[in-house]
Formats: sequence, C-alpha cells, structure tokens
Amino acid sequence: MQLTLFEDNRPGILLNIADEFILSRDLVQAVSVYEQVCADFPDDRSAAPLLALVGEWHSLLSGINDDPGNPAYLQSIWLRHDSIAHPALRLTVLGILIDELRALPEPEKVYISPHFHLGHLLMAAGSHAEAADSFRAALMGNAVERGRFMAWRGDALTMAGNDDAALKCYLAAFLDDPYSVDMQNIKNRTIHNLHTSLHFELDDEIEGDDEPAWLPAWGWLHGVFALPLQPVPAQTSLPCAAEFETRIAQDNCPIPRIWFDMLTHAERLRVVQRDDRELAAVRRLMKKTSGFMFGWYMDKVKGRNSAIR
Repeated sequence: MQLTLFEDNRPGILLNIADEFILSRDLVQAVSVYEQVCADFPDDRSAAPLLALVGEWHSLLSGINDDPGNPAYLQSIWLRHDSIAHPALRLTVLGILIDELRALPEPEKVYISPHFHLGHLLMAAGSHAEAADSFRAALMGNAVERGRFMAWRGDALTMAGNDDAALKCYLAAFLDDPYSVDMQNIKNRTIHNLHTSLHFELDDEIEGDDEPAWLPAWGWLHGVFALPLQPVPAQTSLPCAAEFETRIAQDNCPIPRIWFDMLTHAERLRVVQRDDRELAAVRRLMKKTSGFMFGWYMDKVKGRNSAIR
C-alpha cells in the first residue's frame, strides 16, 4: 500500500524536487527532472509545459553570461518577468536580476525608462526599505528626473509602512519636479485620493497637466501636507507680496509653486509673525493668481474644509 502511494505521488515529488533546483538557480537540473517526469509518466499534464518554460528561461538567463553587464538585456528580461506564472521561477529570475544589477559599478545610476531600476526590482521582491535607499542613492546623481524618483521613494516608504516619511517625499516631488512624477502608479492611497479629489473639483482655471504641481497646496488645504512655518532667522528678510508679483511676471517659475510659497508666507503671517497689512496684500495676489485655490484657502482658515485620507 505504501509503495502504491509512493508511486502515485512520485510525479509530484519529482516536480517539487525540480522547484528546489529552480530556487537554487540550477535550471539545468530542473530541466533534467522535468524530462524524467515526461519519460516516466507520459500522462502527467504539468511536466511538459514546465519543461518548455524552464528551458526557455534557462536560455534567456544564459544570455546574461554572453553579454555581461548589459542593462538593456537585463531590462528585456525584466519586461518578461511579469509573464512568469510559476512562483519558484518568478522568484529566481527576480533574484538573478537583482544580483546582476548590484554587481554593476554604480547600480543606482542604471535606469531605463519607464520602470527599470534596482529600486523597482527590490520593491517587486518585497525589500521595500532597501528600495527606498536605492531610489535615494539615485537622487544623489544629477541625471535623473527628481520628481519621478522622489515619488518612487515615497512609494517604497509607503510599502515599508513609513507613511510620514513617504508623505514628505511626495511633497518634495510635487514641489521640485511635479511634471515628471509617475502619477498613474502612485502606491500611497492618501496621495491617490488627494489627486482624485483635485481632478474632480477642477474648473477651467487649472489644466489637467498641472494637477501634480497643485497637489502641495491642495494637500495642505485637505490636511495631508504641512507647511514649513518655522520662524525665519532674525537676519533673514521675509518675502513680500511685491516680490511674489515680480516672480509671477518673470514667468520663470511654475505658478503652482509660487502659489504654494505665497500660501506658506500668508500662513506664517497669520499664525507665526502677525502682519495684517502684508497678509491682506499677499492674499489679494493669491486670489488674483488662482481664484479657485483661494476660495478653498479661505474655507480652510475658516474651518470649513475636511481632511482627505
């Protein structure tokens, strides 16, 4: 009876052994096991497809040795990674890609649009804190889209459970380089809801392409972001409404960023360094620059806005 059970289970046992070979990155041995199952148990329906799959991936991964250190080839493998339904093979291919990238001289500088970067591979592997560090290392260079990578770091921190640090990253991304942020793939639910709420509230004054640039102000209005209201050192002069008007006229800085700076200035004048005359002047300019946002601002200071979470 025990022998019969063993014989009945033998294909499954061999397939599990093949999985162990795959996880140890010995695809040649895994292929050999699948070939044995196909020969000894021709009625088994799972071995032949796995033999073809693992054999194909063995050839693809062997190409790494033929052209070592080629990010384009590694990206081609990454683009096919999502198609792998076999868990052990999927995990092994991801691990090999991560190791190959880490072996390059400056792995964090390797980026191929739209989503091939060590940080993304680490996120796929569940190493979210390491992914956040990888995106931060990429930001130390000068050749990356800062908003895109800062928001990706926010995504990694979100997945790691560090929401406070993630929100600071998103705020920095939207302030410094909002037009490069990968809004369609944002991982943070609060930021996703914030963007959705702005999109549905928009009037003709704000174009859709400018939505990410307005999120810092919109986020403060709805309790997501904080303003930098630390007291200004005594030797540092505060900006004034006239200076903001000059910045707007010069047209060398996006209006949403100037409006956020005016918002910060107005709130500092309201709650930190009270100056009613200057507050009135900067508020007039805020209204002139964006009546839509100004209306929400006045509701906020009067306690009529709700938080978004």
